[in-house]
Amino acid sequence: MGNADSSPSLSTFPQPSPLGAHLPDELLLEILSYLSPGRDFQSTLASFCLVCKQWYNVGISLLYESPYLAGRSYDLFVQTICPSINAHILKSELAGLVKELDLSHIVHQGNKAITARLLGRTKQSLEVFIAPQASFAINCWAALSKCSKLRYLNLSLVSECIAFQSLNQTVRQLPELTHLYLPRSSSSYNSLQISMNIKWPPKLKLLQLAGGVHGKFIWDLNAQPNNFPPTLTHLSISHCPHLEHWDIKSLLKNLSRLLHHLELRNLPQVKQGKLNGVLDWVPHLQSLIICTDYIDINFGSMPSGFNPSMWAQSKPLERLTLLTSGAHDPNDQNYFMPVDMWEMLEQRYLGRLRWVLVAKSTQWPDGENGAELDALEGLLHEVDKENWERRRWHYEDLQVPSDWIYERWYESPQGKRMRPGVRVLRDQ
Repeated sequence: MGNADSSPSLSTFPQPSPLGAHLPDELLLEILSYLSPGRDFQSTLASFCLVCKQWYNVGISLLYESPYLAGRSYDLFVQTICPSINAHILKSELAGLVKELDLSHIVHQGNKAITARLLGRTKQSLEVFIAPQASFAINCWAALSKCSKLRYLNLSLVSECIAFQSLNQTVRQLPELTHLYLPRSSSSYNSLQISMNIKWPPKLKLLQLAGGVHGKFIWDLNAQPNNFPPTLTHLSISHCPHLEHWDIKSLLKNLSRLLHHLELRNLPQVKQGKLNGVLDWVPHLQSLIICTDYIDINFGSMPSGFNPSMWAQSKPLERLTLLTSGAHDPNDQNYFMPVDMWEMLEQRYLGRLRWVLVAKSTQWPDGENGAELDALEGLLHEVDKENWERRRWHYEDLQVPSDWIYERWYESPQGKRMRPGVRVLRDQ
C-alpha cells in the first residue's frame, strides 16, 4: 500500500501546520471524497496520512478499508496485518480496519498459509473477500468460516479443486452472506456415494453456479429446493462445461417463485433453442442475460393470438442482454434476430421491456440487422410512451405536474434515468 503499510509511529509526525490545525475532520473527509478509488487514490491517501496526527486519524481507516493489493503493496500489507505468524504474540490494530480483501491481482505472489493468516487477522471486520487464483486451499476454510460479517464471497478465480462439502460447511456459518460466487474449477462432489444436505446462508441474494456443477450436484439441489432462502433473487449459471439444458430447466422451475434476475452464459453443452422457454420457467423474471447460442426464433414462447389488448399479461422482463459463446451461426434460418423481438414487443408480449443490450458479436448491429435494431429502439420508445401515458407498471405511482406530456418527462432528470434504449456492447 505505497509506503503507508509500514505505519510510522505517531511520534514521528511533524507538528500540525496552522492551516491543518483549523481544518475540521468533516472538511478533510469531504476533500477525500472527491478522489477516485484505485491505486493512485491509495498512494495519495498514504501521503495524506503522513502530514500530521490529525490527518492520520482521519485517513487511516479509509486507507485500510479497501486496499488495492498487487506487487510490493501486497508484501507491505502482509507485513503490517500479520507482523508475526502467531496473532497472540504480536497483533496489528490496523487489521480491524480492513473491510474488503481483494486478492484477485495475486497470482504467483503469496501462498496459501498467508491467505489463511490474512483471513484470520481480519475476520472481525471483513465484509468482502475475493479469493486469489493459486493461494487459496483447504487451510483457508476454517478462518473463512469465522468471518461473521462477510457479505460478499467470490471464489470464481480459485484454480484448485474445491470440495463442495467444505464449501457448504463454511458458507452455512456466514449469517450475513448475500453474494456467493462458486469457483470455475472442477469439484469432487460427484464422487460422493450419498447425497449431501446442501444448506445456504439465510440472507443469500445472489448465487453464481460455475465449474463442476452438474449431475449429482444438480440432482441434490433439485431435491432440496426449500433449502434455498427466500431472499434469493439473482442466479447466474456460467462456465459449466458439463451442464445440460434439462438440468438447468429443472433447477429454474424449482426456483421460479424466487428468481427475478438470471444469467446464462458459457454453457457449451446447451444447444440452440434449448432455453427458449426460460421466460415461462421463471415467470417473475425482470432481468435476463443469455447467449443467442441457446435460443432461436421461438424464444419467449409467445402464445398464438397474443395481441396488444392483452397487455396486462405481458412478461415482467424489463432488461434483456444478449451475448454469444462462440457457437452461434447468424446465417442459420432459426437464429434469433431483431425482427423476432420486434414481434413480441409490438404485440406487447414484452410490453414492460425497456432496455436491450446486445453484444457486437451477435452481428445484430451489422448491415440490414443494424437498421432493424434501430427500428426496435424506436418501438421501445413508443411502448414506453404508451406505458407512461396510461400509468402502467413502473409508472403506476409516478407523480408529475398534471400539464406534463411524455416528451417533457422524457427530458427531466428522472425521465433520463428511466428512459428506454438499445445499447451495443462493443467488447462482448
